[in-house]
Amino acid sequence: MNNFFTYSILQYKHSLVLGETLNVGILFYFQEEERFEFVKGDGYRAKSIYPDFDNSIFNSYIKIIQDKVKKHIDLFTQSSDKKAFAKYIHQFILSEDAAGLIFSEPVVVKNVFPNTQKAIDEYAKLLLPGIITEKASVVKHNETFIIKTFTGYIFEKDKSLENRFKKNQTIKTNHFSIKFDLEWENNTKNYIKPISFDFTDESSIQNKAAVTYSHLVDLADYAKHKNLRFDLLIAKPQNSEFKNQYENALDFIDSVKAPKVLILEEKWSEYSSNTFNYLINKPQ
Repeated sequence: MNNFFTYSILQYKHSLVLGETLNVGILFYFQEEERFEFVKGDGYRAKSIYPDFDNSIFNSYIKIIQDKVKKHIDLFTQSSDKKAFAKYIHQFILSEDAAGLIFSEPVVVKNVFPNTQKAIDEYAKLLLPGIITEKASVVKHNETFIIKTFTGYIFEKDKSLENRFKKNQTIKTNHFSIKFDLEWENNTKNYIKPISFDFTDESSIQNKAAVTYSHLVDLADYAKHKNLRFDLLIAKPQNSEFKNQYENALDFIDSVKAPKVLILEEKWSEYSSNTFNYLINKPQ
């Protein structure tokens, strides 16, 4: 691999007077895969050095960091720029100096390792000495992840907007009963359906494309007569090896002559903001 990745070290500062810092975690961003990974230490080293170190509070903040890394990944600018990375951390992951924890200045390095996991393992060994590290986990961008991400954008801003959506709507055609997770209205009735292509094999990508294509074909005439639109929130494979198969699947789905919008991951935030702005300004 000859791409670059960015990392920032999570450090614990026990005392501002002493000025000492202890590495307790690392946040990685692999630009080519558009993927975040967070690796943490277990806290025992900090406890052994500072007897009054509160391990329960430490673990609580670690859990918050892990959850936020999974939740807002697509709001990042997908750039290896260090300033953008630092801004993203402070805005979405952890505010500065929270309970003695702070992320260091980001560093951009060339990835000389054969794969992402090897890079994570080697940097964890180097930067978290004496700490038993947890293996980084890959969060699948499945349909549940997509819907939680989308609704999180909107309901975190205004929870009252939940009643402006209809949930689990089913459209019955001559051939299928097709479930949509959410429905909302502007000039059309907009049916939201998450479509995940986050697979690790080509056949699964092809099968998902074929099913989506057939549903849209069956819905096309019905949607035009009922003034409907289908908003497909689409997640791509995290494994860049399947980039071509994914793009072929998108082209295949897009070829259906049905009222639809394909909303790719980098557009989720924009789509949710537009939806939020419309609903918040529309009288009930």
